[in-house]
Amino acid sequence: MWRRLNREDLVEGASPFLETRGDIEFRWYVYEEYESVERDRLTYMRAADPSKVKATYKPLEDSPYLFLEFARLTEQTDLTEALTEWISRRGLLGLHKRERPKYNAMKPEAGATSFRRERWWTEHDEPTEYMHEGGPSERISDLRREAIGANHVLTNWEAFLSGEPERVEYALLDRFPQQEPELKQVYILFLRKRGKDLGLTYKESLLYHAGFYACLRVQDVLEAFAYPYLAFDYANPYERLHGTPGPELVAGSWRPRNLLGAMYLQMYQVMISSAELSQCKYCGRTISYAPPLPESTARKLRKDKEFCNSRCRQNYHYHNRIKPRRQGESR
Repeated sequence: MWRRLNREDLVEGASPFLETRGDIEFRWYVYEEYESVERDRLTYMRAADPSKVKATYKPLEDSPYLFLEFARLTEQTDLTEALTEWISRRGLLGLHKRERPKYNAMKPEAGATSFRRERWWTEHDEPTEYMHEGGPSERISDLRREAIGANHVLTNWEAFLSGEPERVEYALLDRFPQQEPELKQVYILFLRKRGKDLGLTYKESLLYHAGFYACLRVQDVLEAFAYPYLAFDYANPYERLHGTPGPELVAGSWRPRNLLGAMYLQMYQVMISSAELSQCKYCGRTISYAPPLPESTARKLRKDKEFCNSRCRQNYHYHNRIKPRRQGESR
């Protein structure tokens, strides 16, 4: 049965990032207005006035389903229009690199030598190597390509989770241009040969490569736009500890370099935890076991839950028990 990821899956996947505290809080900026600029026959996006910030937010915490939202943009009729509206709410992807700061040695005092660390500092004292404001690298063609690439990751991973070779074949071949059908045939031949080399049938090879493609794409983006981070929980340690601070204050985490990296960290966490997800027996959607929000009065879901909700349970019961019984009685 086809498995379609939903917002709850992304919310649950974000929990490791929410639980890890540290001295770097990743925020992203949304500006009042964005404009398109022509340069060398290419069009790129930037903030019309970088001094006018409409909002700031923490993507990993405030919008843990951002990857899903971005990937689904390609399902809109006009992708460019959908991207423009999305950027007005979420900001640019951060593909343009900030100018590297110059090395600055501080004047030694009393024979001691002190140096200022080289980092990517903004006027708000936040390290961001890639710019929220946009620039020549934030080309509209690249924004479209990233949205399409995210959708390919999502559809291939959903196909992989579903275990349906026909759907997998469609997801894998959908990224080839319609006007070049010969490329699809070449890729099909490759899948057959590669599957045979691995001792797999063609259907098994389809499933294997759908998962492999999604992982490879996520890995490529994370290598460019995220980094491992040692989080040291130094904020008010004596309010939480009884005794001398120790190694329990240190935890491993990841931090994004831009908004694109933040979104792919969300998908990364979902992918490595997918083996623990359950699937609704009726609609096939993934069942999330994430704890309810603090303001919610709902109880945490049982681990043996088989359906998304009571409607799915009733539909399953009708189509698999009541309807077959009535059809048998009418014969």
